[in-house]
Amino acid sequence: RKTLAELRRKFGILLSDAKPTDLGNNRWRLYDDARQDIYTQANEVTEEAYRKRMDAACAFLDGQAREWLDHLQAKMKSAAEAREYERAASVRDLIEALKRTAQRTRKFERNQTGFSQPGEAVDRLQEKLALQSRPYSIECFDISHISGSFCVASMVCFKNGKPDRKNYRRYKIKSFIGNDDFRAMEEVVGRRYRRLRLEKRPFPELIVIDGGAGQVTAALKAFFGQNIEPPTIIGLAKRNETIIFSDGRESINLPHYDPALRLLQHVRDEAHHFANSYNADLRSQRLRESILEDFKGLGPTKRQALIKHFGSLGKLRSATLQSLCEVDGIGRKTATNLIKFLSNR
Repeated sequence: RKTLAELRRKFGILLSDAKPTDLGNNRWRLYDDARQDIYTQANEVTEEAYRKRMDAACAFLDGQAREWLDHLQAKMKSAAEAREYERAASVRDLIEALKRTAQRTRKFERNQTGFSQPGEAVDRLQEKLALQSRPYSIECFDISHISGSFCVASMVCFKNGKPDRKNYRRYKIKSFIGNDDFRAMEEVVGRRYRRLRLEKRPFPELIVIDGGAGQVTAALKAFFGQNIEPPTIIGLAKRNETIIFSDGRESINLPHYDPALRLLQHVRDEAHHFANSYNADLRSQRLRESILEDFKGLGPTKRQALIKHFGSLGKLRSATLQSLCEVDGIGRKTATNLIKFLSNR
């Protein structure tokens, strides 16, 4: 919070929901006169001048954030290798929080320089990617795991630049166990569009892959392996937000403030969040199951019945004898022993 306040003062940018005043002739007043003393920069700016301020602030913040991100990434990897999955997940949450903090410095750009109208961003995306048809429907894929464990994938759908959450999908990786983002991407893309083809449902105009050239190639293999003609596929590589084309065109980088890039980032971030949430759900479920596996007298069916009935380990710990006996297959003796068992865990 202190860093963000310093960014606002030093670079003269908005980091709140305050709306600038349109003075006409492409000039804006960021705050009213009573608050303009918080800035060391001029309170009245043009749109282009403000964009330059944002780029400078983002470059400053990115430099600080990168050092912390590298440190946290190393800690997460170390915890995962030690099979300390909960600690690794906690560190990963810190990483995501740091990334979100960095993204907040661009809030004014999103809201005031062409990002408030999703449909306009879709038009801009068609122009910047030189697409033959307007990408009304966009689907994006992301892979989530902790050093190969709990490997899952997500697919999010956007219609006319807005999330279409009823069509979000999540996947467990079935074809292998381990750490291989390329194989995982090939599997889930293949599963998604094989199903759409069988159900005779339309493909999206644009597929976005969270990753670089390797992930894009894996997505293409999923189509070619089934003799399916793919729609336009692009990758969005995280470090420099480079856009990678699947048709052999040279990769491009759009300005930070470009509506087309902002839309792609929104789509990618939504897929990333959805995949991470599913990964966290599976880890929590596995934690509950692993504790119950140590209790003699419960087979897989009864363990699943308990987990489904109570929903969380915390609720199971606080369950009464009577509520435990309400679960199919759990008798009074088993319930009594289970209460004693959980009280020592």
